[in-house]
Amino acid sequence: MTGSSYPRRRFLRRALAVCTLPSLVDRSWSAPRGKGVGLAVRGPFPNEDLRDRAELLSRLGYEGIELGSEYLDQPADQILQRLGGTGISVSAIVGSIKLLDPDPEVRTAAIELDRERLELARSLGAVGVIEVPTFGPCRFGQGADAGVEDGILIEALRQLAPDVRRTGVKILLEPLTRKETHYMNLQGHGARIIEAVGTPGFALLSDFYHMQMEEDDIARTLEQFGGHTAYVHMADGEERTEPGSLPFDYRAGFRVLKNLGYTGWLTVESGATDSPGVALARAREYVLTQWDEA
Repeated sequence: MTGSSYPRRRFLRRALAVCTLPSLVDRSWSAPRGKGVGLAVRGPFPNEDLRDRAELLSRLGYEGIELGSEYLDQPADQILQRLGGTGISVSAIVGSIKLLDPDPEVRTAAIELDRERLELARSLGAVGVIEVPTFGPCRFGQGADAGVEDGILIEALRQLAPDVRRTGVKILLEPLTRKETHYMNLQGHGARIIEAVGTPGFALLSDFYHMQMEEDDIARTLEQFGGHTAYVHMADGEERTEPGSLPFDYRAGFRVLKNLGYTGWLTVESGATDSPGVALARAREYVLTQWDEA
């Protein structure tokens, strides 16, 4: 973990104002400022109703929502209808998450599903389709090394390259902590795969939670590989609570992203230390302050 403590007195004073009057949150960030960033949420939420989630985010001053597979069996027009009038955009959607399954037939089906998800993301106006290549331990048998899985993943992504070009939607590779996958724990590994694919439209999802667990220095990592970053997830510490709950200092990493000209989504993907609405209100205020101060 990197960073230092955030000034608690000022943070608590501003957070209290947000929590007390959630319907009167400063809406100056209700859309990205010029070439600034937008704020989105994957979680936490009090329930699974998409309309309720969007209305909550709108009241709190967020701009986007990230959609998991629980919503993606619906056509785009139904999803957009549920979001209609809230001012909330779809930031990104999840992909097949099976591109490194040991069964070739499953991998083929995963590529086809990603083609469908790319088209769905285009219709929804989402920036990307999130791909975690695999969860858990290696399932390719004893003696299989990372090179075997690298080759399979690169080939799958190359098959998707025409669909990425056609839709204009990115494939977002997300490295995870070793607690969740044996494969692709570091941003550098994801960057290496993107460079090996060798065509535009493939990018990194830089998740500050996973980077806190795996990278020696988040800012230095982003200096090396942040040019590939097209989407950001945020959560604090090993418990994965909402931004500001530790509080973890995002400013060093944000400063690098700003210097690189990052203009994408900053997305909360966390648990909540109390009620989701109150936690998300605090998180929004904290993240915006950290971005402005970076």
